[in-house]
This record gives sequence, C-alpha cells and structure tokens, in this order.
Amino acid sequence: MSELKKVIYASSTMREEDFSSLFKNAAKIPGQQAQKFNRLMIKGIEKNGIDVHVISAPPVNKSNCPSTVLALGKKREGRVCYRYLPIINLSGVKNAVVMLSSFLSAFFSLIGRKSVVVCDVLNISVSMGVVSAGRLLGKRCVGIVTDIPELMVTGHTDKMVKYCTKIINKCTDYVFLTEAMNDRLNPSGKPYTIVEGVCDEDVVYDPSANVDKSPSCLYAGLLDAEYGVKNMVDAFVKAEIPDCVLHVCGNGPYVEELKRVAAEHSNVVYHGTLINSEVMALEKQVSLLINPRPSVGEFTKYSFPSKNMEYMTSGTPMIAVKLPGIPSEYYEYIYTFAGESVDEMAESLKAVFAESEDKLRDMGLSAYRYVTEHKNSRAQAKKVLELIKKL
Repeated sequence: MSELKKVIYASSTMREEDFSSLFKNAAKIPGQQAQKFNRLMIKGIEKNGIDVHVISAPPVNKSNCPSTVLALGKKREGRVCYRYLPIINLSGVKNAVVMLSSFLSAFFSLIGRKSVVVCDVLNISVSMGVVSAGRLLGKRCVGIVTDIPELMVTGHTDKMVKYCTKIINKCTDYVFLTEAMNDRLNPSGKPYTIVEGVCDEDVVYDPSANVDKSPSCLYAGLLDAEYGVKNMVDAFVKAEIPDCVLHVCGNGPYVEELKRVAAEHSNVVYHGTLINSEVMALEKQVSLLINPRPSVGEFTKYSFPSKNMEYMTSGTPMIAVKLPGIPSEYYEYIYTFAGESVDEMAESLKAVFAESEDKLRDMGLSAYRYVTEHKNSRAQAKKVLELIKKL
C-alpha cells in the first residue's frame, strides 16, 4: 500500500463548526470526546499528505434534533471531504437508511483507487455499511477501537455488542488504545498499532491565562459516580481549600445530586453541558484540572481517557488516578491522587494547591510540551498509515 492515495473514514464525526451549529442549543449534546478523537485523527491523516473522504452519520436522534429529515450534504476542508449521510430521524428507519447509504457511498468511492477504509467500530450503522463495501472490494479495513463494547459504562446493549463484534471481526487491521485491548479482541493476531490518544497541536499555550486569579479547579465529562465524580466532589468540599472554586461540566446520573451539592456550597459551580470549545476555554482559565476516574473495574486496563490528553494540551496542570491502561511516562507530567477514598483525594488536592504558582505552571507547561511534540495528530496518524503501508 505504498501508493495509498485516499482513506475512506467512517464515523459520526462532523466538522467542529457543523457540530456546534447543529447541537449548541440542544437539550442533550452527543458525546464530544469521540468526535474530537476522530476529528484529530482525520486531521493527522491529512497532514501526512493523504486525502480523506469522511462518510459521516451525524449523531442525531429525537432527544437532540427535532427534524425528521436531515440532509447536510458535503463540506470540504483542504484535503478532507465530509460527506454527511442523509438521516431519516425515525426509530427503526434511521439505522437501515444509514447502513445502505454508507455502503453505496463507500463502494463507489473505493472502486479502482489505492484506498483503504478506516472506521470507528462503535458507530455501528455507518461502519457496518462502509466495512462491508470495503471487504467486498478486497480493501484493507482498519478498525479504531476506543472501548470494549461489553464493558462500556453507559450506552451499550446486547444488540449493540453483537454488531460491534461483527464489525471488529470483519476488519483486517486494528487501532487500539492499549495492549490489553489487543490481547482481548485480536486472538487471531491481525496487524495492529497502539494509539492511546491524539492531541491537538494547534492549541496555543497561553502562560497568562490563569495568572493572578483565585485558585480553581475543573472537571469536565460524564457525571457518574462510577467514574469517581461523587468522590471528587465530596473530596473537594472536605478539603476546604481557601477561596478555591470547583467548576463541573457535563451530564449523567450524578447531575441531580451535584445540583444539590452546588446549592449548599457556593464554591461548587455546575455549568451544565458545554460545547467542547467552551470547555477548552475554561480549562485554560482554572488552576487545576481533575480526572477522578477510578482504577477499580476490569475496564480500566483497556482505557486511556481522552480527557487526559485534552487536559494536558491545555497547559493547565492536572491531577488524576493512576490507571493500568496509561503508559508510565505520562505520570512524569501530571499529579496523581495518593488514593481513591474521599479522604485521600482531599489530602491530595490540598497538597497540590500548596504548591507554588511557578511549580504548577511548570507542570502544566511540561505536559503541554510532551503531548504536542510526541502525541500530536500528525505523529499519531502516521502510526496508522505505517500499519497500512506495511503489507
């Protein structure tokens, strides 16, 4: 595949401005971390000199989009063409239409070209259609697997797991977040590579963003006690750090309890669900970023939280729990909790805020430099292209 000319990329990914325009005022915004991961991977493939044809099924349903028919057409950015599939926003119809239209779009895009398929296997309808077309035409099909379907904390059903597994089995190559994923999902030893995350190297470091401001911290993501969010909030309240404010963004099962805590404690502020660009602006303004995802549970050895990569790219220091799926070198650039109980997390937060402003700033800057130099979109996408070109 040394003459690779085009990648057909199947996902629900949208251009950032299209996603924001469609969902900014929605009651429920679709998952943004998967959007960002795929968007950065697409950008990285383009930066390596390859054309990308994105076949996208916008992530709409009746809870976030009132329209029955959605037809966004095509949008082009440089060497990337986004082909938004038509959506019939009706239960029982939408997935069938997406599968058929994605198959046809991929089939005619792949004929007679030096091209491969790359797909986000968790986007079932569009990936099933595109991978089926690719295998019919004898093309390489690279499956990006960012979660173990049956171990996902939210959103999975037996039917979803069944179809994800079918797509994974159809793929000829894989992109995994961790080696443990390969051990579990690739028993036949197909070619694979590890891409634990992708950072946006175009984010500009701003050393003055949080200078001379009151101490503050932020968590942005799924609000679920299983993700350690309740312990984090309780630990922050218990720590009683003078003049410090905890900002929280996101949605999930913990929201109602969080609202009660925020009503009782003026230094806990809940912002609701924000568009990612708004979250990133907040990340630069606070003193510390928190990811409390716990280390207990089988799923932790298969995961690298994409939020960690975003946090490190912001230039603001972060604190997190040590997880078995995160390579050890990352811990040179972030603070870690001494333990996962409320008391241990509270003591760790107090210890971090006892550091000097210069020390905090240096930690954030070192993390920013590490990920933008070594985990940028061009470098991470190059691993995928090298995998494709090997055979």
